[in-house]
Amino acid sequence: MDRGIGSGGAFAWFFQRISGVFLLVALLAHFWVLHYVSGGDVTFQIVAQRLATPIWKTIDLAFLVLAIIHGFNGFIMVIHDYIHNHNLRLVLVSFIWIAGIVLGLLGTITIISFQAPAGGGL
Repeated sequence: MDRGIGSGGAFAWFFQRISGVFLLVALLAHFWVLHYVSGGDVTFQIVAQRLATPIWKTIDLAFLVLAIIHGFNGFIMVIHDYIHNHNLRLVLVSFIWIAGIVLGLLGTITIISFQAPAGGGL
């Protein structure tokens, strides 16, 4: 079954490449900030201080959303490539969508609602 370029397959393929480049840059920046700018020790306090600022919450949220979309888009592309039974494909893609939405919501709630404990300790 040739779905052609109008099926969205070309967009998914192109998005996978572009989001991969952005994720690589974001991951390198993440490691740089966490391990070099912060002094090398990653502690709860350092992460809590970083997540106390809206800009870092926004950056981490964007990183999370892009990583989930990239990863689950990849799963869906593999399913479309290797699963030829329509009903099985529908079940698997539905499961991937549900899992992606649930994980995305859990991560978003965690990042947005995070507050450092009072007194600076655990």
